[in-house]
Amino acid sequence: MSHHSQLRNRLGTLLFYTVIFLFFVAPVLRLLVMSCKGPDGYGLQNFAVLLREPRTLKAIVNTLIIAVGSTVFATILGTAMAFILAYTNVRHRHFLEMLVLMPFIIPSYITTLSWAGIVTKKGLLSRLAAALGLGTLDIYSIGGILFIVGICNIPIVYLSVTHTLRKIPKDLEWASRSCGFSIWATFWKIDIPEAMPAIMSGAVLSFLAAIDNFSVPAFLGIPAGIPVLSTYIYEKAISFGPQSFPLAAALSVMLCIIAIGGTLLEVLIRKGGAMESIKEDMSPRVYIRSSRRKITEGILLLGWGLFDLIPLLVMVSNAFLKNYGLAISRQNLSLENFTFVCTDTSVLSSVSNSLLLALITCALCIVIGMAMAYLKVRRGSHAMAVGEKCAALTYAIPGIVLSLAMIFHWTEPLPGLRPGIYGTVNILIIAYLTRYLILQIKGSTNALLSVNPELEEAVRASGGSFLMLWRYVLIPLLTKNVLASSFLIFVSSLTELTLSSMLASADTKTIGLTIFNFQQGGEYSLSAAMSTLIVVLILTGYGIVNFGSFAKKEKIESEFVSGTREAAIRDHAGA
Repeated sequence: MSHHSQLRNRLGTLLFYTVIFLFFVAPVLRLLVMSCKGPDGYGLQNFAVLLREPRTLKAIVNTLIIAVGSTVFATILGTAMAFILAYTNVRHRHFLEMLVLMPFIIPSYITTLSWAGIVTKKGLLSRLAAALGLGTLDIYSIGGILFIVGICNIPIVYLSVTHTLRKIPKDLEWASRSCGFSIWATFWKIDIPEAMPAIMSGAVLSFLAAIDNFSVPAFLGIPAGIPVLSTYIYEKAISFGPQSFPLAAALSVMLCIIAIGGTLLEVLIRKGGAMESIKEDMSPRVYIRSSRRKITEGILLLGWGLFDLIPLLVMVSNAFLKNYGLAISRQNLSLENFTFVCTDTSVLSSVSNSLLLALITCALCIVIGMAMAYLKVRRGSHAMAVGEKCAALTYAIPGIVLSLAMIFHWTEPLPGLRPGIYGTVNILIIAYLTRYLILQIKGSTNALLSVNPELEEAVRASGGSFLMLWRYVLIPLLTKNVLASSFLIFVSSLTELTLSSMLASADTKTIGLTIFNFQQGGEYSLSAAMSTLIVVLILTGYGIVNFGSFAKKEKIESEFVSGTREAAIRDHAGA
């Protein structure tokens, strides 16, 4: 390599490190500095002031109660469903899995709105509980927040556990059964210990998601006066006073320490139980007899159908009400709410803003994430590996903390440089890119690892250029997997609330922020109408993306159930 090439590579690497530091590391460092800034200079006085406030201690206690309680709830249900769908011969597994994953597909604030329609003092479940002598239910409480956060986190545990269960060697189970142990004894002595790292990893991820969650405590906790750390940071940041931002920064550091500590713990647990090299066995291991299987399937379909669909249907019905809270009648039903959200200039502006943000974020993440993944996987770039870790940092810290760091940093990213992007759509694009880039890097890395490097070597050996390699080989092979991973980024950006609650201005309101403002303003029917349209949009997109895989999985599932497992395994292996 010539001297000029080496110099060019070094300058490129230095520029890359500078950009990574400016976008991913500097905002966090600026947050740390701001948390120590007091009226008398720098120190720990902000932390001392906060710890003397009773509301701070109350927010910490509420956060821990909700996080721990929802984690236990999500871990039990997520692990149970993972075992049933991974190991038994129940039919309709793909549909049941979609019901389990629905809280992961639909934004948590829409899940909150749907449940708020039936778990209120005059709601369906409250009337049923009162009829049974159980008293009234109130979702605007710590218990209500804990319940909704737990529902939203069930998919996290399920996804963590189900793949590990399918990788446990059957030989271990057969050895246990040959020694006289029953199915349940084998499950407790073999499967649970083998899957324990995945269960613990899912539980830690669920805990982190709970302390990161802003939407559910904002919708249910703020009206009820129940503070948690995420909403308390929001309250401090939007309050008046010279120390409002430094105090919010200090609170953010407290929450950030918990989040980063949990993330490191999850990484250690995952490494301790890694089984990435083992291929998943999709065949059932526990065969339920036909009569019992039908009862099991009926209970699961009815239970998860009621669990997921009834709250959504109640939310949809509320969207047609002229007067929220009154009984459903012909006089109280109207399309006015849908007409409003489809014609109001402010609402349409928020929809166009969110669509624009989602498309730009997706496009940037695909281009940048794919480039970083390619250089890391195919060229062994150390700089790209460092960049990936920095991108993971801004995803590990809670969203409300990142939004505050964005404000501190991008007001003046370099001494004397004031780009004036705060309050514009540009700050949201930067925040979304900083938040979600790691998802695309991971997805693109997995996609590249599935492509045989010999294909690329063959293109080079035949004299093909780098452009031909991408045009005729990599892009056709990687498009499906890359777009599948970018779908999560698109949906997250489209329905995002946490970052936009702090960074959006009057001209850059988003879908999530508009629904939040409707709810806080008492316009419950309008928030339900807009949420209904968003759910239809998301489920339609999800159905389009997964239509092909749905048919494939249903075919595989039917072969498993009918007993022709060899054909199913061949079919699955060739997929």
